[in-house]
Amino acid sequence: MFDVLPASGAHLGVRPTSVTTSIISHGLVVLLAVLATQGALDAPKMALPSEAMLLYVPKTEPPPPVQPRTEPAPKLVIADPPPKGFQTIAAPSEIPTVIPPVDLNQRPFDPRDFSGIGVEGGVADGVVGGTAGVTRPDAIYEATTIREGFAPAVLLVQPAPKYPTVLHSAGLSGTVMVEFVIDTVGQVEPLSIRVVESTHPGFENAARAAGLGAKFQPAHLGTHAVRQLTRQRVRFVATP
Repeated sequence: MFDVLPASGAHLGVRPTSVTTSIISHGLVVLLAVLATQGALDAPKMALPSEAMLLYVPKTEPPPPVQPRTEPAPKLVIADPPPKGFQTIAAPSEIPTVIPPVDLNQRPFDPRDFSGIGVEGGVADGVVGGTAGVTRPDAIYEATTIREGFAPAVLLVQPAPKYPTVLHSAGLSGTVMVEFVIDTVGQVEPLSIRVVESTHPGFENAARAAGLGAKFQPAHLGTHAVRQLTRQRVRFVATP
């Protein structure tokens, strides 16, 4: 074996200038590292807040539930039963020269009303002791009237209510109760319609429009078409 390692001997190929250059370059690297470390130590320290700051965000309260709206009932004259009797014909004082216009709202002719039996001004199918006249323009019969000879109006056409776009997109359902008068030809009187109850104001205009578009067979008292007060509930159901 070797008594002395070959690498432990003198390196004949190493020049003094190379050793000097290596020492100088390493010294510069060490000096730069020391200066960089000294600059980091001399930098001002970041001041920490003395107290912790907490931010409180108030919780948003949910909106109160919408209460059903109610409106006062309009003043409507509900008709009393007409008397049982007969009609009188007034003799014309002048002979007409033109054909009178046809009134579609006029009640049909009933020969029994001119029999001369009963109270003058009444009708043949009236009620004994009745006081109302069938020709009163403000006479209105309620849909729930239980009276002999009274037939309530029958719904013929009911347009579908238009669902408000905003409420439908929000998935909100609701109901509206509307009240209106059906005239003697089965049309809804526009000035009579009103909202009785409503779960949301946004549904009311659509419910009114649906009520105005409905068509009915008019109510009858005996053989005479009469005006009727009725109520209708319009439901809006949101679908997914």
